[in-house]
Amino acid sequence: MSPATAPVASVLVVDDTIDNLRLLSDLLGQQGYDVRAVTNGRQALQAVAHDPPDLILLDITMPEMDGFEVCRRLREVEGSRDVPVIFLTAVTDTADKVRAFDTGGVDYVTKPFHIEEVIARVRTHVALRRARAELAGSYRRLSDTERLRDDLVHMIVHDMRSPLTVLQISLNLLNRRAAGLSDDTSRDCLQQAVASVRVLDRMTNELLDVSRLEEGKMPITPAVWDLARMAHDVCTTLGTIDLDRAIDVDSADTVQVTCDGGLIRRVLENLVSNGIRHTPAGSRIGISIASRNQHVRVAVHDEGPGVPPEHRSRIFEKFATVEARQERTDHSTGLGLAFCKLAVEAQGGAIGMEPRVPAGSTFWFELPA
Repeated sequence: MSPATAPVASVLVVDDTIDNLRLLSDLLGQQGYDVRAVTNGRQALQAVAHDPPDLILLDITMPEMDGFEVCRRLREVEGSRDVPVIFLTAVTDTADKVRAFDTGGVDYVTKPFHIEEVIARVRTHVALRRARAELAGSYRRLSDTERLRDDLVHMIVHDMRSPLTVLQISLNLLNRRAAGLSDDTSRDCLQQAVASVRVLDRMTNELLDVSRLEEGKMPITPAVWDLARMAHDVCTTLGTIDLDRAIDVDSADTVQVTCDGGLIRRVLENLVSNGIRHTPAGSRIGISIASRNQHVRVAVHDEGPGVPPEHRSRIFEKFATVEARQERTDHSTGLGLAFCKLAVEAQGGAIGMEPRVPAGSTFWFELPA
């Protein structure tokens, strides 16, 4: 909003001295402010409750209710909590100034008033409040837009599941019947179509699961699981799919933790699959599991190019992709690591990434022991 179209800022002046009220009202009125004046704390609270101003000039020393108490009560009410308060004081004691800030004041002006100082402080804090309001409004609009986008994507993906399921069943049936065909080209095209449908199905499931985790609607079923055995099972499963990279497990014989085993296995599979995608053929993927500080830490080590520093803060965000790590053709929604983060945090854990020396990355997560 430009200064030409900005509404007039309102200032409430609270002082039990009539001469001070008259001076400040005339001074600020000449500067274009809408000024209201009251003589005690009770009237100030009533005026703010009726119509919160953009700024309050509040005398500290008043009978019945001093400025500190007025400010404290203002901060207890939602409608006046964010209204900036500039204290008016004749005292110069440091303890009183500190108390003014502790009760919620943003600034203070000493008496007798210096006109230029009063105008400068009022102008500054009115501008700051309006800037904060504009920032909050922008954040709300951005949040609404993001929520609308997520709702739209969720609706589209949900509606895609039924025809996608029919397509997957039909292609699998055709693929089985076409196993004996002599036309290699047709058979290869059909197999590629089956593989692509499986990828689409995985991507839609990832998106729906991330939405459920964000909304707190994903059921969590805790039970005692052996993470060492789970890691060996994941190695066996993924190792048979990818024969170009060795997967090792460094762990004690048994490492038990209470968690949702289905979700945590998917987390581990995602992290290992992520390492496989970004690790050159002939390299190794390592999984280490250890107990530390009342937590169990699971780490997946790869020998890929690593994550550039400028991308490390966003690696677990939704739809985040790091082009520098995508050495191979790969279909991804950018939701795999976001799912891992949400699934681990939903069980009271934490997740992160660390660079390795001389190259590679370590993706880890911790769960309460």
